[in-house]
Amino acid sequence: MIDTVHDWFDEQQAEQRQLLLILDSLAKPNPVQELFASDLMQQYVNLYQDSAVTEMAEVGPWLVLLSDSNPEQIRSLTDAPAQNWGWLASAEQLDLTLLSQHWRERMLIEEQGQRSLYRFQDNRVIAHHLHGIEEFQRPLLLGPLSSALCWDGDAWARFDNPVPAHCPPPFATPWLDLPEPPTIARQIRHHNLLQWLWQQFPTATAQLAEHVLLDDWLNDQLDQTEHWQWHAPEQQCFLLRCRLDPALASHSFWAAHTTETPEQHFVRCQVAVASMEHNHS
Repeated sequence: MIDTVHDWFDEQQAEQRQLLLILDSLAKPNPVQELFASDLMQQYVNLYQDSAVTEMAEVGPWLVLLSDSNPEQIRSLTDAPAQNWGWLASAEQLDLTLLSQHWRERMLIEEQGQRSLYRFQDNRVIAHHLHGIEEFQRPLLLGPLSSALCWDGDAWARFDNPVPAHCPPPFATPWLDLPEPPTIARQIRHHNLLQWLWQQFPTATAQLAEHVLLDDWLNDQLDQTEHWQWHAPEQQCFLLRCRLDPALASHSFWAAHTTETPEQHFVRCQVAVASMEHNHS
């Protein structure tokens, strides 16, 4: 594992390339805090800051330009790839303004009137997508980056970009056509819903976090939606919103009836919640 990382660093240094970290601030522990503590955060950008989702900046991805190509300065990260802290990239010359524009143009996904966030900062997601697209399509995703090094969940994976270039919109997004493995799909859904909770219900989410581990709580809710076959995003968001309210969360109407379909169960719960909220208004 370490040989792969050191070999990649050596090659980037031989090519006189600059190095970049793409960090996932939702990783545990938060790599951004670690790098600030190590005084490595000299040139950086929080991609959600001053964007269409600026209110979610606390959980956004970060781009961090490394001052040199010495792997020892981030060994605590490269020695712990299973923490899924993000990934490494290089370029002939890194322009953080240009790179920020590149990723902001790709981080918001509009599908059927719904907006979601592309979690390119998750090393498993970007590795899966770079594995899945053709090499000639890599400039569409990596843009001006020359090479990427990602932990794909099992091993380090290297992806070279044959023609680094800025690809402004409109552009094709072949990576979004790739089916996600079930475990990755669950992780993406978990992260997106956690971000949604902080964005839509910051006070209630913060209060909940004082008493429970949010990741464990959210996993329990997702297990429940799978058991009930509530697969639609609006069904999952409905359950999460209601489970933030202790009075609603503990109510008996949530139990599924053996005679009803998942959709009938969902509609019945919607009606019950609407009635309770009306009575308390």
